[in-house]
Amino acid sequence: MGYSSHLSKPKMRSARRRLGRRGFSFVELLLVLSLGTVVAAALYQVVRFQQRVYRQESEAIARHDALRLASSVLAADLMEASGREGDFTALAPDSIVVRSPVGFGVVCDTDNSDKRVGLFGTSGRFSASDGDSLLVYTPGGWLVMAIQAVNPSSAGSLNCPYAGGPALELTLRVDQSVANVPVGAPVRTFHVYAYRLKQDRGAWWLARSDASSTEEDILDILVGPFSDDGAGLAFAYFDAFGQSTADATQVTRVDLSLVAVSGGSTGRDTLTTSVRPRNQ
Repeated sequence: MGYSSHLSKPKMRSARRRLGRRGFSFVELLLVLSLGTVVAAALYQVVRFQQRVYRQESEAIARHDALRLASSVLAADLMEASGREGDFTALAPDSIVVRSPVGFGVVCDTDNSDKRVGLFGTSGRFSASDGDSLLVYTPGGWLVMAIQAVNPSSAGSLNCPYAGGPALELTLRVDQSVANVPVGAPVRTFHVYAYRLKQDRGAWWLARSDASSTEEDILDILVGPFSDDGAGLAFAYFDAFGQSTADATQVTRVDLSLVAVSGGSTGRDTLTTSVRPRNQ
């Protein structure tokens, strides 16, 4: 009996060691895999949610930028325009044609015999080939002149009459008399632009073109995209009494509405503002 007891003790210890070294059971492995799958799925949903929020925020920022830039461009031109001076060329519910300022200068000398004007303090664009017009301020009001040549090579010279002051920077030949243009008069150059929406790459964008061009001759696509349901760009025109008007010379207020879109037109933001053009 003592011998049998002596032999059984090592066998029991060996069995215990084997039991202590065993791995996961199949059920335990399935449980771990199931828990891992649940955790991974939860993490995936969190990542997808964060991506969706980021995309929505990015699209909202893009829409707000489009509205801000478009309203800034349009408001800048509308505020510089005057209905009385003929700056509004055509009015429509979804487009507008307006004289847009593109340059500035100050008169320092004139030569009426050759219809030339000498300028200093110039900035922006002065062009005869682009159909730009010149507005010169005189005691009788603003005169509208067409630029026929820039820095013409005709005889005669112009000089600024300021000792030690600014020098002549630019000479223009115009299409009418400059006899009543005083030295020191401000000069502005304008170009007639049309603003409307144009389709490009499956979306609608605010575009600017020469007023005489067709839809296919758009010069600049400025910003967008905007709604294509007719509300993407809308204008309303009012006179001094607050009444709706189609007379370009009577416009004293322009209501502007813009609808920017993104995300396949599912995201929309609207901006509506009133702009008062100069009244002189």
